[in-house]
Amino acid sequence: MPEEVTVLSHDVIAQLRQDITTASDAGDEAEVQRLQRELDTALQAYRESEDDGGERGAE
Repeated sequence: MPEEVTVLSHDVIAQLRQDITTASDAGDEAEVQRLQRELDTALQAYRESEDDGGERGAE
């Protein structure tokens, strides 16, 4: 299961980055800012899940 979460997280992060590029290319600064906040949240959640996984593996 943790590997599936990692793959899903990578997919979501990659999609958000692509969406940010698309919005930026279209000149939609409001959408860029919204997507950037979503990306920041996704990256933080990913980091926390990685930290949790590392701690469980050490036990």
